[in-house]
Amino acid sequence: MMVVVFAIDALEHELVEEFDCKNLKQVTYGKTDISEFNQPRTMVLWSSFMTGENKEEEILAKGDEEMWKTKIPLEETFFSNFENPKIIDLPGFSYDRKQHDKERELLKKFFEEAEDQEEKKEIRKEYNQHGLKHHRKIKEEFLNSLEKDHDFVLGYFSAADVIGHLNFGNKTLMKMIYNDLDEIAGKIKEIRDDHLLVLSDHGMEGVGMFGDHNEYGFWSFDEECDLENPKITDFADFLTSLK
Repeated sequence: MMVVVFAIDALEHELVEEFDCKNLKQVTYGKTDISEFNQPRTMVLWSSFMTGENKEEEILAKGDEEMWKTKIPLEETFFSNFENPKIIDLPGFSYDRKQHDKERELLKKFFEEAEDQEEKKEIRKEYNQHGLKHHRKIKEEFLNSLEKDHDFVLGYFSAADVIGHLNFGNKTLMKMIYNDLDEIAGKIKEIRDDHLLVLSDHGMEGVGMFGDHNEYGFWSFDEECDLENPKITDFADFLTSLK
């Protein structure tokens, strides 16, 4: 028996509906309540998810640079309730810092240093290629892990957030990302007939061509359950109970 979490940064509920992502929606799905957080930031939300506690004050106190160095010990997370968990690229636990640092570097170039539209176009191209290459790497590792002897597997996918920040107004590109994520959800069920939770930390709203975090996330589960408008901190006990 394996419990699988398909963790997707910035998966937007309205786009899941618009693009009719049937595999992502599953049997039960909806929005999560993240109203308890003043700043729904990626590191804050995933750290709170894995510990089952609101970690906003602790994480934000570190500052923008230091927070991305966060490494919460296994024993302080609900992952420790499983015998052989596999956690792939999750912020606050096993995230690839070099990947994030490069993304921030390119965003800074785009918004603060680019002198004309042609330069912005080239930076956006490099930024998108960088994010999609990482997405493909995580996809391969995640799907391969489902074939291994784990009782819990979580794969974190950042492409909807990374690509969305510079391209949210590009519906063609965003639909491509969402279709690929929907395809991954379908492959999970082909490989494993086990429980699957699809979960985002927050959604995303358009600001012109760009995208910014909004005030709710997305969740779905493979069968009927008693979760209704859950908080992101509710899933630690819920997933542990599936063992």
